[in-house]
Amino acid sequence: MLRRLSIPNIFARKDYYEIDERIKALVDAINATGQVETIASCQGHGLPFYPPYVYFRTTVEIAATIERKLQEYYTTGRLNTFWTLQGIFDGQYHLCFLLLSPRHDEQARSIIQSFFTFFLFRRQLDEDLKALFRLFQEDLLDLLKLRLELRPFNEPKVRACSDDRC
Repeated sequence: MLRRLSIPNIFARKDYYEIDERIKALVDAINATGQVETIASCQGHGLPFYPPYVYFRTTVEIAATIERKLQEYYTTGRLNTFWTLQGIFDGQYHLCFLLLSPRHDEQARSIIQSFFTFFLFRRQLDEDLKALFRLFQEDLLDLLKLRLELRPFNEPKVRACSDDRC
């Protein structure tokens, strides 16, 4: 009698609300800012080939602050790989942002490069995810708190025109 082998289905879809273990701390830190809301994420996988990313909503001003911090982290060697934000419209035409590494995005398209990135050299990617966690948990949270403290309570969000041409 032949026994059935139990082989996990690596291509099975996960529940959309399940957060990958290696990116969960980063997603939690992003949401903890109170100014950024995550929509989707992936820790990066070699089979099937998916690059790491975090898709989220925030203001353009905060996205610009995040991008500045990403550049600072990369140029000071706190990130192994260059990470950036891309603006993308969602289904309701709201501007959202995608945090990604263009290098990992490109590597996920190649079986050989995916093997090296997501298996053999996974430690470097995990170090980047930890550095991104620190960026959101420490640096960005401090910047956002400072910005809220410095903003006058009655600061208008939109300036009124005193001119008839407006």
